[in-house]
Amino acid sequence: MSKKTELILHPIRMRIFLTLAKQNLTPLQLYEELVNVPQATLYRHLNKLVQAEILRVVGERPVRGTVEKVYGINTETMNLENKDVLQASREELLELFTNFVMGKVRDFATYLQRDEINLIEDKISFRQAPLYLNEDEFNDLAFAVGQAFNKHLANKPAPGRKSINWTNIIIPGPEEDSFRPDTDDTKPETD
Repeated sequence: MSKKTELILHPIRMRIFLTLAKQNLTPLQLYEELVNVPQATLYRHLNKLVQAEILRVVGERPVRGTVEKVYGINTETMNLENKDVLQASREELLELFTNFVMGKVRDFATYLQRDEINLIEDKISFRQAPLYLNEDEFNDLAFAVGQAFNKHLANKPAPGRKSINWTNIIIPGPEEDSFRPDTDDTKPETD
């Protein structure tokens, strides 16, 4: 696993990276997007990402007599990350996945520390549903979910909107659950 991938795995840096993957922003705009991240913490993690050349200054804006930097993903150095993941060993992939899942565990633990929690009102959900899909069915499902999801990616914080972390994990089911040619699931059962 590359050092850049390891650096991004920190929960706050992952949020910064995912937010800037959608659009370039100033630190103040990032601060408004990233609910519950103190401004000093945001600047510290932003600087680490810039030093690692994961992010870069893509522009500057004059603001009340000063110049505010606009940050974006450094696409020149980040293009290699998918290759790094594809070439990672099984142990490195397990470490990457474990760090990702542990980040979700930390998010849920943080939620549980609130003074008041309401699983129904807060729309808390975690479940697994095994699906049997051929390649075309999977592509149709992925496209439909992607369209629905992308429709809301650009939403900004606003009154009446809550911050939601939507996590998606796709893993093949056990091989022994694959279709067995000695049965025909398409025929209705008869008595």
